[in-house]
Amino acid sequence: MITARLPHDTWLWTSVLASRERGHVCNGRPIRAARYEGTGLARAGVYEVDAEPGTLLVATPAGMSAPGDGPWGGRHAVYRLEADGALTGVTMADAADQLDPEGALARRHRRFVLAAGLDFGTTRIRMPEGHGYEPGTGTEWRGYWAIVEKTMARQVWLRGPSLAEMLEAGLPVAPSDSPEAVAAANAIRAA
Repeated sequence: MITARLPHDTWLWTSVLASRERGHVCNGRPIRAARYEGTGLARAGVYEVDAEPGTLLVATPAGMSAPGDGPWGGRHAVYRLEADGALTGVTMADAADQLDPEGALARRHRRFVLAAGLDFGTTRIRMPEGHGYEPGTGTEWRGYWAIVEKTMARQVWLRGPSLAEMLEAGLPVAPSDSPEAVAAANAIRAA
């Protein structure tokens, strides 16, 4: 049994992977405070958690009564339970990877595609005339990769590659300027 302390206006929950694709970790079952200590603003809930160190827990504002997969205005947070009862903050991506290691590569790929300003549907982008993009090719795009679906004089239609397309092409799921991605792209060009 590990004892953890949280401010009185925060509730503690078990963690659940709400969306395997998006990698969102949400609150599962509630963990009730064993007691409250202190007074006024210094009041804290004392939780006796029957879990191993390293277990992921979710803290939400008090009053949140149902599991959900939204970030709730940034106050929903994932923590790792330490042996001394401390709660160490964990990023949502790291928590999802710990709860579902098999889906980590697909989620990482999805994050890179979205960070490049794309998704897996075709997006039309205005370009200067003479842009040089060719339909049916893959290209570096804003730090990751994109598939050029169609081109016109002043427009390009791009989409994020699927994970299968990335693996088939031999490109690593890494930023396009990383050493392994540069080496893979050079090997593809040389072939």
